[in-house]
Amino acid sequence: MPTFLPALIILSAAALAVLIILYRIYESRVEQPKKLEDEVKEALGGAKPDVESIEPVRKAACAISYMADKIVIVREFGKLPTRTYTIADLYGLEVFVDGRIFARVVRAGSAKPLDTGSYKAIDDIAPTVNDVTVRLIFDDPIHPDFQLILWRPDDALTARAEGPRAAMARARKWFHHVEAILRRPIHVKVPPPALHAPVPEPAKPPVLPAAAAAPVALPEPAPAPQPTASAPPKKSEGDVLNAPLIPYI
Repeated sequence: MPTFLPALIILSAAALAVLIILYRIYESRVEQPKKLEDEVKEALGGAKPDVESIEPVRKAACAISYMADKIVIVREFGKLPTRTYTIADLYGLEVFVDGRIFARVVRAGSAKPLDTGSYKAIDDIAPTVNDVTVRLIFDDPIHPDFQLILWRPDDALTARAEGPRAAMARARKWFHHVEAILRRPIHVKVPPPALHAPVPEPAKPPVLPAAAAAPVALPEPAPAPQPTASAPPKKSEGDVLNAPLIPYI
């Protein structure tokens, strides 16, 4: 047995392990984010999103395009179908920091951040946080909300890892964007009327069948009976007043 064969096997195994690690890094940092971006772009119909978050570690994404009137939700990409909402379906947004509600805005309520004690306002970017989550609320009984985790401590070496400060900045962007949307009234889109509306034709008389359309021949009336000359009434012999006077002279 050659002496270099064990070393060759070890080197081959090490090279294979390095290739696997490089492929996983490429898949998680390049391929998976690209697939999520393509999925969001396709769901928006090519429109540019106003605010967007791609989280390849959790295989999730979310984007809003006000001009396209679409909100795209991707959850467990590859397992669950992508959902699309309209702007009218958006009810509100909540920002959670370290498991507590940091700010909230709803369509029918107040848009100011909540006072949770240790946090001042949504504009206060705290650099020392452990969890930043954005929760979108929809008018959907089946899927009423969607939580998108923007930062966790174990995301430090993963793809699209922004850090706590960048995660808070993105959460603030989500908050102010949704707040601006909810301030506007809901308009139901009505398709524009046609420029040249067709003129309705006058109603045509109903077409009768051949048997009903043919005139029915009526029988001619019988001629009226001609008046005949009536004989003078015969005088009674016993009528003395009408008898001639000669026989009695």
